[in-house]
Amino acid sequence: MDLSSKLREYRNPLLIAITGALLLVLLFALTLNSLIDWQVQAALRNNAQIRAQHWADNFFKTTPSARRMVETGIITPSERDRIESSFPLIDVVRFKLFNREGMQTLLSDSGLLGPSDLFSDEALQVFKSGEPIVGLHEHEEADEYDHEAHLETYVDVYLPAVLPSGERIGALEVYVDVSEFEEALEKVFQRVSGYLILGTFIALLFPAAADVYRTRQVMKQDKRLLELTRYDQLTGVLNRNSISDYLKSHFEADTASPTLGILFIDVDQFKQVNDEHGHASGDAILKHFADQFRSSTRSNDDIVGRYGGDEFIVLCRGITLKGFRKLYGRIMEATKAPFSFDNTVHHPTLSIGAYLAGVEDDEKTSLHRADLALYAAKRQGRNQVVEYSEDLEGLFDREETQETA
Repeated sequence: MDLSSKLREYRNPLLIAITGALLLVLLFALTLNSLIDWQVQAALRNNAQIRAQHWADNFFKTTPSARRMVETGIITPSERDRIESSFPLIDVVRFKLFNREGMQTLLSDSGLLGPSDLFSDEALQVFKSGEPIVGLHEHEEADEYDHEAHLETYVDVYLPAVLPSGERIGALEVYVDVSEFEEALEKVFQRVSGYLILGTFIALLFPAAADVYRTRQVMKQDKRLLELTRYDQLTGVLNRNSISDYLKSHFEADTASPTLGILFIDVDQFKQVNDEHGHASGDAILKHFADQFRSSTRSNDDIVGRYGGDEFIVLCRGITLKGFRKLYGRIMEATKAPFSFDNTVHHPTLSIGAYLAGVEDDEKTSLHRADLALYAAKRQGRNQVVEYSEDLEGLFDREETQETA
């Protein structure tokens, strides 16, 4: 057999192997992309449902006139402003309220609130069953600067309208913008997909080497995904889900240190900073405060998290009342110094609600009381700490009654 025949005999099986490997990799890539798309959509729906539920719980908890809004669609200007100010916390685009018959009573759109008389079968179904309905949508929107169309993704979540007492009085539909979260997930998953596809191709030709390479890459991506799901990407502190998980585990555990100090922190006039100086300045202030919170707390016992928008939570495990007061005093003192960014000096202040939870408390009660104290701090002029007391229970309900009387 001459040399050319030997080369042809060698080349044909090699070409077949390479072609077969490429076909397998292509099939794997198509399957993987389908799985990733499905997983991303599932994550978007789940994330939006959690955020919408938190927003709805807070809405009914802090809005004494919620029954009137759901049943009649009547809303005061002050109520409208307060509700609209909560939209950026979870990227709410709009929301609708429905009564017990599934008739739409209130619509928010572009900051304008007004009654409507549209019937929704989904709202009626959610009211009767008490189970949420979640839908994922995409629509084209022109950029206000370059006028190029781009896709915006949002999730509409139908939830039962439930008062703090547990009474179901209707339903609401919350539209949550998930475009940024979708983009972040897709970037991560696309990178993971590329590594996996490359690793699979190499594994078909060089099994041993490819197995080591793929394992290392998957471990790296798992770490990145873990950071994405546990930490706030702007400030580096824990995100809302991580804080909620910790609170749940703390109140369910039989711990030797039952007390838990909770600081609910809000940056005063944060919207004005964004409006006057731009979002870059707002982001810089949030990162500045996050650093101050971490440096002012106990490194081994305290947890700092961003609860959403300009809200932070500090959890202090096993702390005494005296130590709790010293700790939030350090925070207020550390954040008094002016902060410079982009040749502008800022003097941001904080409103803080403080509550020391004991063995008789649970997650919902503790957050409610810290939130009431925060609300009191803002109502009393901001730039201060208010500790929860029983006098705060019902105080704002009475004020609301007096305002509307």
